[in-house]
Amino acid sequence: MEQSEQISLGETLLDYVDHQKTATGEAIYRQPTSEYVCSDTAALEKQLFFRDQMLCVGLSDRLPGPGTYFTDDMTGVPILMTRDNDGQVHGFLNVCRHRGSNVAQDCGKAKAFVCPYHAWTYGLKGELAARPEDASFEGADRADHGLTKLAVAEHHGMLWVCPTPGVEINMDEKLAGLSGELGSYDLGSFHHHGSAILQRRMNWKLVVDTFLESYHFCVLHKDTICSIFYDNLTAFDAWGDNFRIVSARRTIGALKDQQPANWDIMPHIVGIYVLFPNTVLVWQLDHIELWHIYPFKDDPNESILRLDLYTPEPAETEAARRYWKKNFDLVVKVVEEEDFPVGETIQHGFHSAAQDHILFGTNEPALTFYHRAITEATNAASGSK
Repeated sequence: MEQSEQISLGETLLDYVDHQKTATGEAIYRQPTSEYVCSDTAALEKQLFFRDQMLCVGLSDRLPGPGTYFTDDMTGVPILMTRDNDGQVHGFLNVCRHRGSNVAQDCGKAKAFVCPYHAWTYGLKGELAARPEDASFEGADRADHGLTKLAVAEHHGMLWVCPTPGVEINMDEKLAGLSGELGSYDLGSFHHHGSAILQRRMNWKLVVDTFLESYHFCVLHKDTICSIFYDNLTAFDAWGDNFRIVSARRTIGALKDQQPANWDIMPHIVGIYVLFPNTVLVWQLDHIELWHIYPFKDDPNESILRLDLYTPEPAETEAARRYWKKNFDLVVKVVEEEDFPVGETIQHGFHSAAQDHILFGTNEPALTFYHRAITEATNAASGSK
C-alpha cells in the first residue's frame, strides 16, 4: 500500500478508535432472501458472473516457471492454464479437440499434454503438436484443432481467465482504479504455500458475506480473534464494483507515537479486498489469503471455494513449514468451526417463512454495496427494473 494511502487510512482508523465509530452507509438495506435460494437467479448469476467475466484464479506463483501448468474446474468449466518456455501465460479449455477428454490433470510441469484417450498431443501454447494416424484426419488440419483458447491476463502478479472463449475484458477497466494499489503489494513476489478446497451448504454470496463486516467479531469469534481486532470498526472504500474493507488490530494505537510520514500501518490491520464478483484477497500481517468462491452443481444452496495461502518467502525449512501450517490451520479452523456452520443455518432459514429479506445495518456498508452491485447487474441482464 502506498505511503499516502497508509497515512490516510491510519488517520481514519485512529479516529474511529478514538470516537468509537465505523464506516457507515446512508440507510439500512433490505436484501431479499430469494436471491440466495432462487434457481432462476442462480442460473443468471452463473452466466453473468462465472462465464462472461475475467476471474482471478491465483497469484503468479501458481505458474512458478516455464513449463508449469495447473487445471481449474471451480467454475464448472474445465480450464488449463500454462506458462510457456518464454514465460507467457496461456489459458485453454481443458478439452481434447478429438473426442473431448481432459488433456491435463492437477498441476505440475510438462513439455506437452497427451490426451489419455488417443494420445493427441498439445504444446504449452495449445497447438496440436502430434496425433496418431494423422492421415486418417484429412480435412481436419492440425493448425485448426489446437486447444480452445481463453482470454487470460497476468496483471500485477495475479492470474485471470475468462471461462468463455471469445470474451475479452480490459483488466484496468475491470479493476476500475484499484490496479495501482494491488500493484503496490508486489503480489508477483509471493510464493504459493498451500491450498484447501471446501464445500458448504451455503449460497456462494453468503460465503462472501462472511468477510464483509466486523460487527460479529466479538460475538461469533469471542474466543479466537476478538482479542486481536476492534469489533464493529472498519474503513470502507470502493473502486467500481470492487472494494476494500480494513479492520484495525488492537495494536494500532502504537502509531500515535510516530510521525505519520513514518507510519507502517500494515502490521496493525487486516485488509480485505473483494475483486468482484467472487475473489476475496486478505492481507494478514505478512502473508496473503486468497479465497475463490463459486456456486456448485447448479444448486443455489451449495458453494465450493478454494483457499490459497501465499507467503513472502518460500518455506524451505522445517520451522518455516510449521509456522505457515499453523497460520493456514488457524484460518481454516475459524471459518470451518465458527463462520460457516452459522452460515449454513442462515441458508436453511432462508427456506422458512420467517422473513422475505434480511437486514444490513448502516454499520455494514460493504454488504449493502456488494449486494446492490449484484442486484443491479442481474436486473440489467434480465431487463428488470
